[in-house]
Amino acid sequence: MSIHWKDPFGSNFFGLWLADRRDRKNEQNSRIAARWGWLKPLGERGKVIWVIAGNTRESVHQAAELTVALRANRLDIRLVLSFEHEYPDLLAPLDECDKTGWGYAPCDHPRALARAMQRLEPYGIIVVNTPVRPHLHALLNQHPRVLVTHPQFCTFHHETIGTGADLQTLLTQAQIDPNFKTLVNQGHERHLWWWHSDSAADHPFIKQWINEAPEDVLFVSGHQPDAPHLAISQWDRQPMVDGQVIWVDDEKWLPAVSASVTGTHFSRGDSELLWQAMAGGAAITCVLPYLPAQNAMLLICPTPLEKWRDWRANPIHARQAGDRARRSFWQERRQAESDSRALIERVFEW
Repeated sequence: MSIHWKDPFGSNFFGLWLADRRDRKNEQNSRIAARWGWLKPLGERGKVIWVIAGNTRESVHQAAELTVALRANRLDIRLVLSFEHEYPDLLAPLDECDKTGWGYAPCDHPRALARAMQRLEPYGIIVVNTPVRPHLHALLNQHPRVLVTHPQFCTFHHETIGTGADLQTLLTQAQIDPNFKTLVNQGHERHLWWWHSDSAADHPFIKQWINEAPEDVLFVSGHQPDAPHLAISQWDRQPMVDGQVIWVDDEKWLPAVSASVTGTHFSRGDSELLWQAMAGGAAITCVLPYLPAQNAMLLICPTPLEKWRDWRANPIHARQAGDRARRSFWQERRQAESDSRALIERVFEW
C-alpha cells in the first residue's frame, strides 16, 4: 500500500489534522469520530466480529455481502463493518441486518486503533480484499482470530481458509441478456469492440482502430474518448451507425457490452471489470491484469491492434480466446463459492 502523509486514514498527525478540518467544513463529523476510533457495536450482548474493508468498490461490495451472509448464519453475534469510502448503493442491503453497524474506519494512528479495539473488543476480525497500513498490520499480527479473503495482500498472521479465490466473481453478472448486440446492429453484420481506457495516451490508438475498422462500433469505458462519440446514457436505442464510438458513461451497460463484443482491451487491470469481461466470453487483451487467475487467460500487450486485426479476420480465434476466458471465470467462481462457504463456516465455529 502506497502511504502518503496526507492519507486521511494514515498515521501522520498533520495529515490527519487536515483531513479533520476538511471533514468539519463539510459537516462530516461522524467521519472524524470514526477516524479517531470512536466506534461502537450495536446491541448489548454477543461476540463482536469486525469486518474491515478498504476504499475500492470491490472491497466494500464483497465486505457488505459477506456481512449480510454472516448475519444470516449467526444471529447471536454483533457485526461491525468499516470502510474507507462510502458506496451507499452497495451498503443498502445492510439496512435489513439486525445488530449490525457500519461506517468509516479508524485511521492508522496508534491512539485511534487502541481506542477502536478497546471499544469494539472484537472476538474475530475479517480483512476483505484490501492491504492494511503498518500500525493495523502490527495489531492484527497479535490478534488470535484473523481471517482474510485475499491472502496475497497480507503478511500478518492470519488463518488460511480456502484457496484465496476472488470473491468478486460471486458478484459478477454471469447470466447476461444476449439481445444487446441485436439492438445495436439491427440487421448489420459487423463487429463490436470494447476498450477500457486508462488515460489520454490511448486516444491515438483508439483513432487508429476507428480508421482501420470504419464500419464497426467501438465502446470506450473509463477515460472519456477524445474522438467524436455518443454517451451511452444518451442513446435512444436506435441502431448505431458505422464507425460509432460510444462512451460508456454508465457502467450498468458493461455486462451487456461484455457479452456482445468480439474483443476487449484493458489499459489498466480493473479486477471487477476484468471478471465481467471474462464472464461475457469476449477475447481479452490487457496491459496488466489484477490477479494471477486472470493473468493465465489474458493476452498481455500494450495495445490490442495486432490481436484485434487477427480476431476481426478470423472470428473463430476470438471465440476460442473468449471461451477460454469464460471457463477460467467459472472455475474461479466455483472455487470462490467453496471458499466463501468455508469462511462462513469458520466464523460459525467461533
